[in-house]
Amino acid sequence: MPRRIYTYAPDMGWTTVNQITSLGSFVFALGVLIFLIDVVWSYHRGPLAGKNPWDAPTLEWSVASPPPPYNFSTLPFVASRHPLWEDRLPEASKTRLRSVLDEGYILDHGREALGTTALDAEPDIILKMPEDSYAPFLLGLFSALVFAGMALHSWWLTGAAGIACAVVLIVWRWPERKLVQREPYPVHEEGGALG
Repeated sequence: MPRRIYTYAPDMGWTTVNQITSLGSFVFALGVLIFLIDVVWSYHRGPLAGKNPWDAPTLEWSVASPPPPYNFSTLPFVASRHPLWEDRLPEASKTRLRSVLDEGYILDHGREALGTTALDAEPDIILKMPEDSYAPFLLGLFSALVFAGMALHSWWLTGAAGIACAVVLIVWRWPERKLVQREPYPVHEEGGALG
């Protein structure tokens, strides 16, 4: 199909397809215009939406709107696919479900993550995450130099950059004493920590 032309010779067989495509572009433009009108109308006259206007079942809809800089002040326990709908389940189904947002684990000692058991995903330990590092950037830079050296058949550059990659990996992955694990302490419904 020829490009950058607005019409075709009649014997090419593109006229009908070109007209359908042109009509589709106008329909698409009309849809965009209706969307923009709806955005302006909703901004000026529409009601304010709550934190869960669609009655969604998942935890991201439990956060306030506009959202805070963090998702949750405590990590909630979740035992079903639809945690915000757990209140609607019959009592027989709730025996396995443990709560949604009223209790959980507080991660308030810097950068932490909750470690779970491999089989049941039960909370097991709180892992301390490392601080920011230039190691990934340096590893990417030296890796690029390894491949550049190989492409240029410069074996001394390839070897030096490979050794630099190894050093950066060792420094990056070297264990730090301050990255200690601690036992998780669940939060009582009243807000205090158990431990």
